[in-house]
Amino acid sequence: MKNFQKLALDDTFKFSCHPDINCFNRCCGDLNQFLTPYDILRLKNGLKLSSGEFLKRYTTHHIGPGSGLPVVTFKMLESNNMSCPFVSKAGCTVYPDRPGSCRIYPLGRIVQRKPDQATCEEFHIVIKEPHCLGFTESKEWTVRAWKQSQEVSLYDEMNDLLMDIISLKNRSRTRRLTQSENELFYLACYDLDRFRNLVFEKRLWEAHPVEEEIMKALEEDDVALMRFGIEWIKGRLFG
Repeated sequence: MKNFQKLALDDTFKFSCHPDINCFNRCCGDLNQFLTPYDILRLKNGLKLSSGEFLKRYTTHHIGPGSGLPVVTFKMLESNNMSCPFVSKAGCTVYPDRPGSCRIYPLGRIVQRKPDQATCEEFHIVIKEPHCLGFTESKEWTVRAWKQSQEVSLYDEMNDLLMDIISLKNRSRTRRLTQSENELFYLACYDLDRFRNLVFEKRLWEAHPVEEEIMKALEEDDVALMRFGIEWIKGRLFG
C-alpha cells in the first residue's frame, strides 16, 4: 500500500474507457477474478439461472489462505488467454450486472474497521496497470462521481456485511472452520437459492426472530435473503 496514493471521495483522477481505445477488453484477460456474494446474486439473476447452475457452470471455489473462508472465482477461458467467460470483442456481455471490482475499476476500495469502531473507514486508490491507456484520456472524475456513475453503492454495502464475518472470524479463537461449517458458509453466502430452501424447510427464522414482512421478503427478495444469511452465519458460526 506504500506505493498507492489514498484518495478521498472528492479527490480527482483522469480516466476513460471506451471501444475506440487500443487496450479495450485487455483488462478482461489474464486475471484471477474473485466474486463476492452480491456479485453472484446479480450475475445469476441477470442470466436467469439458479445460483447452483451459475456456480457450477461459471465458477470454482477454494478456501482462502488468508481468511480461511470459502472464496469463489470465475472459471477463466484457458483457450483465450485466461479471459473472463463473459467478455466479447464488443465488450462485456453481462455489463448491467458486472462484478463490483469491474465496476469500480480503475479504483480500488480499501475498508478498515478497528475493534472499537461501529462503522467502517474507507479510502480509495487508483490502480494503474501498464497496459491501460485509459489514464491518457482527458476526462476527469472525482471518486464520488465515478462511483455514482458505476452504481456501486449497494455493492459496497453488501460487501461490508461480508466484512463483518471476516472480522468476527479474525477475532474468534477458531483458526479453521470445519468442512461442514465451510459448507454452511458457502450455502448461505453464495448458493442463495439452495439456502432459501433450507430457510423454509428448517424454519431458520424461528431461531433468529425477524419481523413478519421480512420473513415474507425472504421468499422473493434475494437481497433480503442474503442479509438474513449473513446474519445467520454470524450467529451460527461465531455466536
